[in-house]
Amino acid sequence: MLQVRNLNLRLGGLHILNNLTFDVREQSITGLIGPNGAGKSSFFNAVFGLFPGATGSAKLEGVELLGKEPHEVSHLGIMRTFQDARLLPQITVLENLLIGARYSEPVTLRRVFFDSRKLDEERQAHAHRALELLRTVGLEEKAHELAKSLSYGQTKLIEILKLFMTDSRVIFLDEPFAGLFPEMIKLISKLIRELTASGRTIMLVEHNMKLISEVCDHVIVLDAGAKLAEGTFDAIKKKPEVIEAYLGD
Repeated sequence: MLQVRNLNLRLGGLHILNNLTFDVREQSITGLIGPNGAGKSSFFNAVFGLFPGATGSAKLEGVELLGKEPHEVSHLGIMRTFQDARLLPQITVLENLLIGARYSEPVTLRRVFFDSRKLDEERQAHAHRALELLRTVGLEEKAHELAKSLSYGQTKLIEILKLFMTDSRVIFLDEPFAGLFPEMIKLISKLIRELTASGRTIMLVEHNMKLISEVCDHVIVLDAGAKLAEGTFDAIKKKPEVIEAYLGD
């Protein structure tokens, strides 16, 4: 699904990503792990067009991503979350979910004035879908409350639910479990598996190795911007170089 070849990134003279090469299989969950500063989030930013100086290649089903603007990458079918949830606090929870919805055609002034009936039907269908998603996690009563009223865990949960509203094919999750209580972790783990079951391919940055072992099909280890190892979690956790650089004895 995703092919990365000889990906390099320098920022201010520092080699942030160093000759990364790997593949991500369709409808899999790939963990990206490594010590702080290893280049995990920088990889996401480079592919998503936030670090335009990257060289090499990162292709989604043969389409080059490097050199594109973030909105162009998004339209190709890649979505992402950040370490801090990015909801809009001054609108409702339901409206935040509806931001992720894609319409059959762009919402233009022509459609608003001359095709308003069909537009309203689509909007109602999206709202029904969003309410169903909220119901599955027990947050339907929060639908019409402002997003700023949510707890930290609920905010991260809504950010994951918003991905279900998109037509994304590949999803980058940057530490989705950070700072969450065990029950919320279980719920988000379940949602991530449901995303792959619905056809999505996921790359996941996470420091909790128990979660990586439970959720991920494949793991890539980064250190100082370079790939240190890759394979199943059971395989990489035994490699001396991974133990020394990251996991410890």
